[in-house]
Amino acid sequence: MTELNIMFRNALKFLKVAEFLKDRRGNIAPIFAFALVPTVGMMGAAVDYTRASNLRTAMQAALDSTTLAMAATAGTISEDALKENAKNYFNALFQKQGTTGVQLTTKYTTDNGSQLLITANTSVVTDFINIPGIGIQYIPIKAESTTTWGNTRLRVALALDNTGSMDSNNKMTALKTAAKNLIDQLKTAATKDGDVYVSIVPFAKDVNVGTGSKCRLA
Repeated sequence: MTELNIMFRNALKFLKVAEFLKDRRGNIAPIFAFALVPTVGMMGAAVDYTRASNLRTAMQAALDSTTLAMAATAGTISEDALKENAKNYFNALFQKQGTTGVQLTTKYTTDNGSQLLITANTSVVTDFINIPGIGIQYIPIKAESTTTWGNTRLRVALALDNTGSMDSNNKMTALKTAAKNLIDQLKTAATKDGDVYVSIVPFAKDVNVGTGSKCRLA
């Protein structure tokens, strides 16, 4: 009789479980509970990535202003001074709250004209998707700004009058002095060999000076 009672009770329990699984009443609450976790996660991710995007926009604006400001003195100061000035100027413009700190890289070159390139790298600390073990703790952001100015190469042709009329009133002497002063100024402007080429063309008649007479200003 005892065994029959146990079997009967187990049958009742099975029926109750089956009825519970079939019951659709009150199913909104558990479905909402299950759906709440990914919904909140997606909302949090949207907030974190929006904040990262806004910080990158602000960083790009500060970097553009820094590059333009540093271009004025990039060719006249040392590399260390340029980097320090760029860092101080950028830090005064960009508010770094919520980031891991900005790594600034400054590079000035004269290979293809004067060019100043500044890059900034940092990471935004997340608030909502920073789940230990499975979340994203940092969102990396980067900005880059380039300013280019000046001529790559300068070519100058001087057509000098050497006709007979230049013999009077020291005209030829004045012409030589003016031509030499101009060439000296162009030489000072050249930063490396080949930046400036000067051609001298006699006004009265074409002259072949020969390849051995050519020169560069460096």
